[in-house]
Amino acid sequence: MLNIDENTVVVGTTELRSNMPKISKDIKTKKIIVVKRGKPFAVLTAFKEYEEKENIIDTFEDIVLGYLAKERDGKSTDKDFIDADEVEKKYDL
Repeated sequence: MLNIDENTVVVGTTELRSNMPKISKDIKTKKIIVVKRGKPFAVLTAFKEYEEKENIIDTFEDIVLGYLAKERDGKSTDKDFIDADEVEKKYDL
């Protein structure tokens, strides 16, 4: 394992297998970069941190999609929409 800074450790895939107990402890406080043949392959992080990042990304996507929907709604006319009954008939719902 190679400590890049106080929060980052680089570990090879072979070393990952043999040092998993120590690396599992480091995951709680450090970012673990896994390298394969000298190239970055993966990043290990605590599951809680992963969930938090995913929630931030989901929230951001929702905000962006909301703005896009609002913009499109402002530019649309009644001809741009299909009545629910027409959709049911068209797709045999």
